Amino acid sequence: MYTRGVSVRDSLISVAPVAPGEILVVDDDASVRRAVIHEMTTLAMRVSQAETTGRALEVAEEKHDTLDCILLDLGLPGGGAWEVLKALRVNPDTASIPVMLLTEGAPREADLIKMVEAGALDHLTKPLSPALLCAKVRVVCERARTQRELKNKLHFALETAANDALTGLFNRRYFERRLREECAHVKRHKRSFAIVMLDLDHFKLVNDTYGHEDGDRVLRHLAEVVQAQLREDDVPCRYGGEEFVLLLRGTTGMAARVVANRLRANLASKPITLGPKDEPRHVTFSAGVAAADDRNAYNADDIVGRADAALYRAKRAGRNRVETE
Repeated sequence: MYTRGVSVRDSLISVAPVAPGEILVVDDDASVRRAVIHEMTTLAMRVSQAETTGRALEVAEEKHDTLDCILLDLGLPGGGAWEVLKALRVNPDTASIPVMLLTEGAPREADLIKMVEAGALDHLTKPLSPALLCAKVRVVCERARTQRELKNKLHFALETAANDALTGLFNRRYFERRLREECAHVKRHKRSFAIVMLDLDHFKLVNDTYGHEDGDRVLRHLAEVVQAQLREDDVPCRYGGEEFVLLLRGTTGMAARVVANRLRANLASKPITLGPKDEPRHVTFSAGVAAADDRNAYNADDIVGRADAALYRAKRAGRNRVETE
């Protein structure tokens, strides 16, 4: 079932070693699994193994962040390989893991077409050639790791571009994109959401009295209070200067007012020390709330402007308060 032939180490001696990676070999023949594990030592590859379709999917799900390739025996009982391929492709976590099929003898053209349509990247014929096995696994794994690194860099770039550098909250551009998505969602599904506009009270006085460095500390202080209080599904953003905006998904206007008042009370109860003498200072904000909910037939038109108008009323009414539209 497994041929030795040309020395793998001799055939790859001039090839620079690749960084350690990991593959999963799925085969109900223990001798095949052992042979693959042995040859992968040449490439410094870690190997996980499975002999059933169920176990294969468990390992793939568990290690989807680190697996560079799956070697999958096409001869698994009951057509199990096709079920594994289908399950891998419909799961977003495992859909991008490259799969090479292990076949008994050269596959027919119809089988090759079916492999491509099922998402298999390549195939290896049993009895396995050590040199070909290592060469194919090496190329596939290097490509997989390169793609994963690019994906991680892209994710980092998008996250960095979406965040305000000072506070760590989302920035205005990200908020505007999420707002468009939420407005479209509420029109289709009639699911409430609310906007809370926050503005720090007397922030100019803080800057003038203690300097901009302490002013920045106050902004970060508010951001920390907000992040600690909101749900994971909510979207807290720095809108500009000392103004912040919260997008609260699945929230009515009345509920949003409760959230805003809770944040206001929490912030006011946690003084921050400012200036060279570490003077304790209580920080407050004013807020305006607007919503798209059943009380206004899920109207999301100009929802930011409506929240801003409510914020202006809160300022005129004496600050350190929450007003609704």
